[in-house]
Amino acid sequence: MYWFRRPPIGRFALAALLIALGIYAEFAPVKTVAHPFTETSVVAGQSINSVVWREVAVGLFAPIEDQTELVAKVDLPPNTPLIPAVLGTIKSPPGWWSLVIDLPTYLDPGTRLAILPDPEGEPVEGLVLASTPVDQLAYGVPTGLVAVEAEGAPAIAKGAAVGSLIVLLLPG
Repeated sequence: MYWFRRPPIGRFALAALLIALGIYAEFAPVKTVAHPFTETSVVAGQSINSVVWREVAVGLFAPIEDQTELVAKVDLPPNTPLIPAVLGTIKSPPGWWSLVIDLPTYLDPGTRLAILPDPEGEPVEGLVLASTPVDQLAYGVPTGLVAVEAEGAPAIAKGAAVGSLIVLLLPG
């Protein structure tokens, strides 16, 4: 007889367990950690002096190992999370401008350059702040953030726009 079958207690217990696990996963407390964010906008190559700490979920952002001297690798607007991808190690000298230019190859931060805006121009001293390696699957050239003297920055920017830059590596 059909009505004398045993009740499905096992299925009810399993359904109740799944509902309880779902409720716990939804309302369980999230583990948080303090992470630095920029308080004001920062120009590429400059030190990050004003930092605000906010609570974020653990594992949301990669931690920063060395927090003694934070230097921006790119321009950072306010309230940007500080992660290793946007931080550099070399600081731009005071009064120098930072420009993104094409480089002959990947160059380590701190490499000194002599940059000619055109073949007949005077060389302008430069310092590599950050460099991106060339993508082996693409046809692009490696680029880098380079700090140059303020007097020569307009000529370097014009040469980069026209495509007439000549980049020389200085010894040491």
